[in-house]
Amino acid sequence: MTGASSGIGRSLALALAKGGCTVVACARREAQLEVLAEEIHRDRGRCLVEVLDVADTAYAVERIRALDDAHRFDLIIANAGVGAHKGVAPWSWEAIGDAIEINFAGAAATLTAALPAMLTRGAGHLVAVSSLASYGPLPASAAYCAPKAGLDMLMECLRIDLAGTGIQVTTVRAGFVRTRMVAETTLPMPGMIEPDEAAQRILKGLAHGPAEIVFPRWLALTARASAALPRPLRGALLRSLTGS
Repeated sequence: MTGASSGIGRSLALALAKGGCTVVACARREAQLEVLAEEIHRDRGRCLVEVLDVADTAYAVERIRALDDAHRFDLIIANAGVGAHKGVAPWSWEAIGDAIEINFAGAAATLTAALPAMLTRGAGHLVAVSSLASYGPLPASAAYCAPKAGLDMLMECLRIDLAGTGIQVTTVRAGFVRTRMVAETTLPMPGMIEPDEAAQRILKGLAHGPAEIVFPRWLALTARASAALPRPLRGALLRSLTGS
């Protein structure tokens, strides 16, 4: 699992290990990964640490394939994510470059690296942690909305291509979760939940192998309804809600 050093990823790693899984925890921050592993080991769980920057997609693919050779993954969760850089125009490359490289390209590398081996084994589960922000545009949020929308489309394509192969494909569309990424956000964040609750909702859903896990439902319905509005009306509504 990528993005395991904090937020939803950390909570997922703890919950999976508590449930008896051997967790391969990947992230850029080694110190936080080591703290996570120590906590899992104290609870008699199993955790391996891999320092990995998914923005380096060639290296990420190489390492994930090597790890799969050693451990034969049956579940891969692409969770690593970043927001836009602060202090620059939200539509600029300086704002969105890292987000595209990590939230989309890095996630794609993570999900597809071990896929050939999974297909040979005829089993596996690919999970992408996306967002309700993928349903439609939000003000000053191109860096977040665009890569997540691309990730959703990738998962839809994989779901079609992998039908009947034994590989499950699940997209998690999450609402607002109290993580480091949203700590300085000034936009409204209705329905905020804690990372542990998000992890429990995801794991409860994964037990059934669904195409999607969406929460909270009421906010998802609102996001989809907003995305379906005519562009001029949608833009005016979003600007009024955010005061922009």
